[in-house]
Amino acid sequence: MLVQRQPIPFPLTPRLPVFGWATWSGKKSSALPCLLDHDRLVYTTSGRASILLAMEQLGVGPGVQVLMPTYHCPTMIAPVDELGAHTVFYPVTTGGAPDMQWLAGLDSRRIKVMLAAHFFGLPQPMAAIRQWCDERGIALIEDCAHALFGRSEGRPIGQWGDVAIGSLTKFLPVPEGGCWVSNQAALPAPTLTPIGHMVHVKAAIDVVDVGVVHQRLGGLNFVLRSALTAMRRLRPGTNSAAPCNPAPVVSDGEGQAMDGFTIDSVLAHRQLSSPSRWISQSAPRERNVERRRRNYELFSRLLPVNAAMHPLFPRLPPHSAPYVFPLWVQNPDPGYAQLRTMQFPVSRWDRLWPGVPVMPSDAGIGWSHHVLQLACHQDLEEGDIKRMVDVLTALYHQPAGVLR
Repeated sequence: MLVQRQPIPFPLTPRLPVFGWATWSGKKSSALPCLLDHDRLVYTTSGRASILLAMEQLGVGPGVQVLMPTYHCPTMIAPVDELGAHTVFYPVTTGGAPDMQWLAGLDSRRIKVMLAAHFFGLPQPMAAIRQWCDERGIALIEDCAHALFGRSEGRPIGQWGDVAIGSLTKFLPVPEGGCWVSNQAALPAPTLTPIGHMVHVKAAIDVVDVGVVHQRLGGLNFVLRSALTAMRRLRPGTNSAAPCNPAPVVSDGEGQAMDGFTIDSVLAHRQLSSPSRWISQSAPRERNVERRRRNYELFSRLLPVNAAMHPLFPRLPPHSAPYVFPLWVQNPDPGYAQLRTMQFPVSRWDRLWPGVPVMPSDAGIGWSHHVLQLACHQDLEEGDIKRMVDVLTALYHQPAGVLR
């Protein structure tokens, strides 16, 4: 008789970067250009907020059509819906680029904006997309939420679009944050609402809180944990016995924000907190790039290649700092739910916006079901990667995808 084992928990293996002493190690600059070095940069509260602001600046509104990829997080589409515009979905190739042949046959007369993304942090070729948009008078939003660092066809990430957007939480240990950059001098920067003192204080507490939960502050962990526990006792309506909540590091559109496929317009127009801005401006970047590349390549080397699963892109492009490692799994369920229960550092874009069409040339809908996004950020050690590989290998070795 087979006895099912209890899942091995991953509570201290963060899915996103975590604040700690290691945050400040390494050289300030990196070999790859960074979106945050753009000379027309505005910090925002999130990547989705940046998309909303970009669309507002580009005149998206009722009656306007916006081109979006079939492979997406619903929070990418929510800004289109918020502005009363209509989404037209385009197919994604097996390489992650827009299907240019499909676009060539599209009636684009009502299209005002197109969004093209560098999925997983792997730079996509942008020259053909840029030319297609220019020939039709369509504004291009370059979605760099997965690609804070890199080059595409010899040009720094973020310099192909009329506007580019980024997400800070995916690359830096901050509780919130995104960025908006413009390559069009005539396009005014968005005006954001100032925030109160307590918002800055809460952001600072959230940063330290997550670092303490994941034990990244050395000898200060105990002292800070005690101080945070005391603060929670003084805060009305909180459970003083509850552990620190690491929820701020989960900010890619999963959880409550996805339930209604909506966007908070007030929050989207708010300034970024000063702790998040300071970390984004001050944290060294070399370690961020080098360790992400190391972890991606380690996954590629250790994960088995068979009918059950295989790396979606085994070879890491030279001019990239990946956000995640995309793993194709033939039968991902029910194993994926078990991974999430284990707090395994993985995500999946399996909640598509209603009305996504099925197109013969499209890889996007298949990716939404089969592709797991494995964390490979700078705060994971080699041992973390090896342990993740062991769990995935054991899980998907079983025909039904269940650990036993």
